[in-house]
Amino acid sequence: MNLARVAAICAIVAIPGLADAGPRDDLIAGMAKCAAVADATARLACYDALNPVVKAAQAEPPPAAAPAAQPPAAETADNRPWYSVDRIFGVAPRDQHTADQFGGENIAPPTPPPGAPATPANMTPPPPLDSISAGVTEYSFTVYGKFIVILDNGQVWEQLQSDSGLAHFMKSGKNTVTISRGALGSYDLVINDASVLFKVKRLK
Repeated sequence: MNLARVAAICAIVAIPGLADAGPRDDLIAGMAKCAAVADATARLACYDALNPVVKAAQAEPPPAAAPAAQPPAAETADNRPWYSVDRIFGVAPRDQHTADQFGGENIAPPTPPPGAPATPANMTPPPPLDSISAGVTEYSFTVYGKFIVILDNGQVWEQLQSDSGLAHFMKSGKNTVTISRGALGSYDLVINDASVLFKVKRLK
């Protein structure tokens, strides 16, 4: 074996990390090393010595292709059950679209009739309510002087203990109330279109 070939083989053997690399990495590193050999004869011998590495690289399976990017998942349907509190009443004013829902953050959902369908997820809801008006079918006072009213829509509202107002209802004739949203999630009730506001919460 001539000295040029010996030098070429030594150049390949001296490539750091070659034994631990894969065939393709070995080939790339070996060719770079051979290209740096100044003597033409030695350089050719270096390339010749890479022949086993070339065959090994050809036999190596191609690298696995990166998985194709998945398209963004479509928006899932609203699968909340019909009895979900945030579906029927909602915990935010924007989710209360009917008089039956108005003020219902803290009460349990009603029992629907058998086979009642869930609200379609793609149905556009009406705008949220800011107030309701109803007739008073019955009223009473607690031992602390706070009123409780039963409305003709079936709702029951109670004056807050923290409210100091004293309510007056007509003893003859029909009483009406208007309940509207107040500050910080509170509710204001007006009796018979008077100017006095009472802080209330819904019980039913």
